[in-house]
This record gives sequence, structure tokens and C-alpha cells, in this order.
Amino acid sequence: MRRGYKFKQSLLSRYLLLLLTALLFIPIAIPASMTASWLVNRLLSAQKDHGEPLRYGTGLDIEWAWHGEAELLGGATDEQLDAKLHELKNRYPDASLFRVDGSGRTRLQLPVQENMPTIWTADYAIAFMKARTIEKSEPFTVVAFIGGDSSLQSGFMVLELPRAFLVRSRPEGRSDTAFFGYILTIMLIVFIFMSYGFFHRIRRRLLSLEAAMTLPGQSGIPLPVSIGRPDEIGQLKMAFNAMIDELTRSKRREKEEEELRQRLIGSLSHDLRTPLTVIGSHLYSLEREPLSGEGRRSIQLMQMKISDLDRLLDHLLSYNLLLNGKYALYPQRMDVLRLVRQSAAAWYPLWESAGLEAELSLPETPIVWEVDEQGFYRVLDNLFQNVVRHAGGGGFIGISVEERYGLAALVIADRGNGMESTGSTKGAGLGLSVVDLLLKEMKLLREAESSSAGTRVYIVPIPI
Repeated sequence: MRRGYKFKQSLLSRYLLLLLTALLFIPIAIPASMTASWLVNRLLSAQKDHGEPLRYGTGLDIEWAWHGEAELLGGATDEQLDAKLHELKNRYPDASLFRVDGSGRTRLQLPVQENMPTIWTADYAIAFMKARTIEKSEPFTVVAFIGGDSSLQSGFMVLELPRAFLVRSRPEGRSDTAFFGYILTIMLIVFIFMSYGFFHRIRRRLLSLEAAMTLPGQSGIPLPVSIGRPDEIGQLKMAFNAMIDELTRSKRREKEEEELRQRLIGSLSHDLRTPLTVIGSHLYSLEREPLSGEGRRSIQLMQMKISDLDRLLDHLLSYNLLLNGKYALYPQRMDVLRLVRQSAAAWYPLWESAGLEAELSLPETPIVWEVDEQGFYRVLDNLFQNVVRHAGGGGFIGISVEERYGLAALVIADRGNGMESTGSTKGAGLGLSVVDLLLKEMKLLREAESSSAGTRVYIVPIPI
């Protein structure tokens, strides 16, 4: 059944792929999540920052504007210079402004700074400019010579602005990994759904196969199933369909054999009666002729065997009819003890001639069962006949009523060697098979208890 099997189409290959994904999930998912989070954060930050200009412009804008203002102040008086600084202070309210004149004296501070020297020496001025011109020094500082004169004769003016005003601030609480948890969670959920989908599909296909196995079709055999994917479950479905085909062919052959057997039994039951009747009539005629004692005994033995064979054919025909449901039964509620007494009365001479002591212990209270009268008579006849033929050596037959399963049961007992004994008198059991089928149609049950001391047969309604 491995025909057409391919590894890449198997459940094993898909499971190994899922397992490989699980093994690579942590080393790949975490870096990928962080990268994706950074990209998303950058994209959102760029979109948000676009259109939000800095308050004072960039550092280069401030530097060019400051130097431009300083150049325009060439030749200005102290009052004009102070007025201009106040004007610039209004333009840059977050900045610190001051100017130093040509003699190195600090003239105006907006606002006043405690650590600002009153007199600037050359060394201090050089050190100040060196410290403030370092990249990313705090605060952002612009030094411009008044009038553009680098000889320091007109002095210089200074602007100090915190660098925070030159940087576009990020929204609070957001970092490059702000979306890391969300992206990692999404990847984990995707992996969980992949795993769930893999096993859910397997479970669904197995449940469909189970349903197909447990729901028989009209013939009593489950219907074939669709194969689907050619993986392991597909191979199992192919094997199941092959089994169904074999069962169908087997049941068809069994039905044909059963029909043939039933026709054969029916033909034998009818066709053999004609020669038996002819043989019986000739034996009857021969018996009227003068014969020796040995001849008469032979004729009696042949008549007895013909009678047994006729009874066997009758059992065979009845068994065939019962199996096919064609045996006519008309169950009615009636007193079975009355039927037992009438049957026992008819059998009493035969028991006496066979040397059997009959003992009937039946209550006066009727026992009403739903039985077919002729069918129940036949059951009793078969059971009584078995006692005569197979347990006659015990010299006893007893009929009584006992309680079994909480119900009244009819008991037929003998003192023979038991059903397990061996010998030429042990029957083939066809008569008991007919008895069981008749009792089943009347919703009755036959049970037997056998030992070397004898056999007890119970007839009791089937417990509900």
C-alpha cells in the first residue's frame, strides 16, 4: 500500500518543517522582531517629525543669523549695542547673551551669570572659545566679532543656547524597541496557528476516517472514503478502501453461498422424502410376508432409521426456514403448563416403553407466556426426544418449574451421562439448533447444566 508515496508529500516532512521552524524561532524571531520594531519606529518618527520645525532653526541657521547681526553693528555706540542685544534677547528668549568690549570688559549680560569674569584676558578668551567650539559641547555657543573685526578692537558678542532646542524631541516612552513586544507576539501567534492548523487537519481527517469506519452503509459494510492527500493518512485510507472492497466481495460470495446452501437444503428436504416414502411402503409390504425373526428385526431397524432420517430432514427444512424468517409463527399469550401437560401425556407411553420413570412437578398456578402453540409443542417434542435417545440409560425424566433470573423457568431434567459424554448415541445437535431458533422467535431462552449425574434444561423468558 506504499504505492505513490512521496516523502515531500508526507506528514513526516511537514512535521520536520514545523520542528525546524520551532528550532529557528528564537534565534531568528528575536533579531527580526527588533529590526522590524526599529524600522517601524523610525518610519513613524519620521512621519511625525516632518512638519514640526525647530523653534530657532538649526545650529547653522542661528550661527549665520548671529554673525550677520554682529557685522551690522560695526561702529555702533554702547547704547546701540545694548539695545540690539535686548532686541536679540526677545528673539532668542531661551538663550544667554552677553558682549565684551574691545578692552576685554564684560558689558552686558542677559541674563546675568555668576561665573562670568568682569575682565577677559587673552588666555581666558582663547580657552573659552576652544571649549565652546568643541562638537556637541553644551551649551551651543556662537561667538561673533562686532562689525566683523577679528582684531577684537570692537569686541565680540556671544549667544549660548541649550542644545535641547536644536534637537527634535521624541515622544515620551518610545524607544527603538517600542514595537518589539508586539511584533514578537504576532510572530509567536502565527507560529502557534501554524502548529494548531497542522494538528487540527490531522485530527479532522482521522475523525472523518473514524466516522466512516463506525457508520455502516445499507449493506452493513462501511462506505469507501475519499483519499485526499497522498500522505500517511492517505495511505491508511487507501488500505481502508481496499479492505472495504475485499469485505464487499466476501459478503457477496457469502450471500451467494448462503443462497446456494438454502436451495440445496430445500431440494434435499423435498427430494429425499419421495424415495423414503417408497422405501417405507415396500418395507410395510415386506413385513406382511412370512419372514424369520432376524428378518423382522432387520425390517424394524430399517423402519426406525427411515423414521430418524425423515425427522432429520424435517429438522433440516425447519432450520432453513427459520434462518430465512419464513417459518410461520403466531405467538399468543397462553398457559404453557397446559401445553406441557398435554405433550407429556402424549409422550408418556413412549417413556414407559423406553424404561423412563416420568416425574411431573408442576404448580397449579398458570404460567402465561407469549408462545406459538405448535412451535412450543415442537420444542417440547425435540427435548423429550433427546432425553429418550441420549439419556435413556438414566431411566428418569423430570419436568418441574423453578425460579431463574427472578422469573419462572420450565425445567426438563434427566439422569443420563451428561452432554459431555461420548458415544454413538450423541446427536449432531441440529434438533437443538431448531429448538433455539424457535425459542428465540418466541423471546425465550434455553440454558443447560450438564454433569455426570445428568442434564437440566431450563426454558425461561429472555431477561429484559
